[in-house]
Amino acid sequence: MKKTLLLASFLLLACDQQTTNLVFNTQNIADQKFLMQADMNVFLDDSMPQDTIESMETSLRLIVTSSLLMAYDDSSARFEIKVDSVEYTSDKRSVEEFRYVEQYLSSQNFQFKMAKDGLMSEPVMDNYVAHPEGDELEIAKLFLKIQPVFPGKPVRVGESWERQHAVTGENNEQMVIYKSFTLEDLFQRNGVMLAKIRMNVCYKQMVNDPDIQMNSEDFVIGSGILLFNVTMGVIEESAIEVNGKLNVTEKFSEQNIPKMRVIQKLKLRSLV
Repeated sequence: MKKTLLLASFLLLACDQQTTNLVFNTQNIADQKFLMQADMNVFLDDSMPQDTIESMETSLRLIVTSSLLMAYDDSSARFEIKVDSVEYTSDKRSVEEFRYVEQYLSSQNFQFKMAKDGLMSEPVMDNYVAHPEGDELEIAKLFLKIQPVFPGKPVRVGESWERQHAVTGENNEQMVIYKSFTLEDLFQRNGVMLAKIRMNVCYKQMVNDPDIQMNSEDFVIGSGILLFNVTMGVIEESAIEVNGKLNVTEKFSEQNIPKMRVIQKLKLRSLV
């Protein structure tokens, strides 16, 4: 009888260790610094022979600070992301263009409201000016792609859930990202509980400004892995790769640019 009770207690403990409540700390979190990396390859008309395909590579490195501005009674909070430093390179741009892009990105401080499940809303950009290259140079949308949204209830290892993430930007364009997640593992490291989560995303790309119109002919899709610090309620690190095909039209000339295949690799890592 005693052995049976001990076995039952052990199984119950093991079960508890495989279940967790994934929530962000939105009430008393200290300032956090993150390194964000965004590497993108663009290929023009990949239906052409391989040796004639035009391509461009860009690399973006950002260090940003996330600060809690105000915590609300409903467990949501308002945060601010400030850009501390920017490093940008491209194999098809001059040094002068590098500096211009870095200056443009350095001004992209923004605020947003976030619920404890990670759902972001009400973004406000400082000195926002739309850039014709779209998401590559919009830090808020880069964060939106890599941001997890949790189910709002305890979840077990192996369990999956789906969420939608919609944010309306300063130019009133709404971006909706469909996300699915699977909790793959729970483990201890350096005295904290970490959750390993598989994340899949898909969304429609749309940019419509005075100079160009850009849209995806099908869904842009991506997948990656997130490590979430369950103990502290913060992202530890995240990496995702997305790819899709885009149609681009120059409005002033009504000229269609050859279809572009875009592969973007995003990484986010806590520096604290």
